Amino acid sequence: MPDLKSTRQSTKASRENRYRKSNERLREILARLYAGEVLSMKELTHEFGVNLRTIQRDVNERLSHFPIQKRGEKFFIADRVAQTPLDPEDQAVLELLDELSRRQGGAFYTKAHAVLRKLRYASVNPYYAKLYMEDIGDKLSEAARIEQAIRERRRVRCRYRKDSEPIPIEIDPVKIANFEGYWYIIALDSRNGKVKKYLLRKCSDVELTESRFTVPEELQKRIDEAVNVWFEPENDPIEVRLFIDREVAGYFRLKPIGPTQSILGEDPDGSIEVSVSITHPMEIVPIVKYWLPHLRVLEPKEIDEAIRQDIETYLNG
Repeated sequence: MPDLKSTRQSTKASRENRYRKSNERLREILARLYAGEVLSMKELTHEFGVNLRTIQRDVNERLSHFPIQKRGEKFFIADRVAQTPLDPEDQAVLELLDELSRRQGGAFYTKAHAVLRKLRYASVNPYYAKLYMEDIGDKLSEAARIEQAIRERRRVRCRYRKDSEPIPIEIDPVKIANFEGYWYIIALDSRNGKVKKYLLRKCSDVELTESRFTVPEELQKRIDEAVNVWFEPENDPIEVRLFIDREVAGYFRLKPIGPTQSILGEDPDGSIEVSVSITHPMEIVPIVKYWLPHLRVLEPKEIDEAIRQDIETYLNG
């Protein structure tokens, strides 16, 4: 006569084992779905050693309250944002951001593109940007730590490659800024409080300390008004008056030289006179040279004379 107690125990153990395996299978499927995988029911039958009907029951019944979408025998978690169709303006913004991140290059674009693809439908990108951007894809972890330090106003200890060998420095980071395509950390030197600019790509071994700092309001203002990396926030601002002829005046109406540019007057032929605030002559000198003969410095005379002398030296060289 069979041992009924032993049979019941064996049956209970078998049910518990099946239940445990079922839960483990569901947990793994969900983890892979939320990691972005597209799963195949047929392939899962081989992976878990169950029949197709079991996997179908998992998806259609046990996981029915999750946002799963199916395409034939494959299934995936639908992105919550992508479920709502984008209007044309939103689509255009995302496509433009994708193109700008492509100009960043390398590893940065790989990461940015993957994120943006979650927010938009696959399509041919109609945008092209002739824009050089330094590739800092391999510096994203450093950038993230510096960003945290800026938000929390925490001093940073890192190594900076000034010449050939990295040297230890301590800085109070204020901004991560891009000038002419290069990424800089604008920071206060912890030794003397002077404002300095460090190339992000030369920073390594970034650590946040417990030391805190404050940022003068005037410094934030000077950074926001900078024309390019030559700005010196500790200098008093200089007002520069420029004559811009009609050939290029339209460009400078659309794209001001800097945040402080203002139009002082306009001639009948369309030429304009503008004013812009700088803190270092080199903020404006390269711009004027680039646009010669369409730009001319009216004030201050010292900057105009310096440009003329550079031109004479070049012509007589």
